[in-house]
Amino acid sequence: MSTQISLENFEEIYNSTYKQTLKYIICKSSNIEDVNDLIQDTYVELYKILKNKKYIVLENYQNYIIGIAKKKIQKHYGLLYQLKTFSICSNEEKEYEIEIPDNLDLEADIITKLNAEKVWKFIKKKNTKTIKIFYLYYYSELKISQIAKELKMTESNVKNILYRTIKDIKENIKIEGDGNA
Repeated sequence: MSTQISLENFEEIYNSTYKQTLKYIICKSSNIEDVNDLIQDTYVELYKILKNKKYIVLENYQNYIIGIAKKKIQKHYGLLYQLKTFSICSNEEKEYEIEIPDNLDLEADIITKLNAEKVWKFIKKKNTKTIKIFYLYYYSELKISQIAKELKMTESNVKNILYRTIKDIKENIKIEGDGNA
């Protein structure tokens, strides 16, 4: 059954395909730092296509988006990129009102963020498979069986890598607020 997608339902398409597309990009990329750029480029490309064509009739729009992601990955890793210069300064300054909740514990939030950054820096020093497993398990919230299937590994191998790395983190990283720290 064909589905017609257009700019009007872009947000709905984005929300329904994001996790699967992210999982694909994580599994296919060779550097975890590239994932955010690749996912963004994929959906920007889809947006441009829908803007130009007004609508597209597809059998499976998830496969179409994965196809865009595949091309973005091939382009990213297959060609040297020229550096692009973007203006980071803006002449207009705008003030925004921010509503701060009463129960905000800024110190705890900062400590949590700093701890997460320490752990992430430590994990980024590991091999690519370990990084992918952690990203898929903790960020994408995939089950071990799903990770094993996506990365074409055995479940026991995924568990081994995950649990050994957790043990390594506990032994080598001082976590603020931890009773053992």
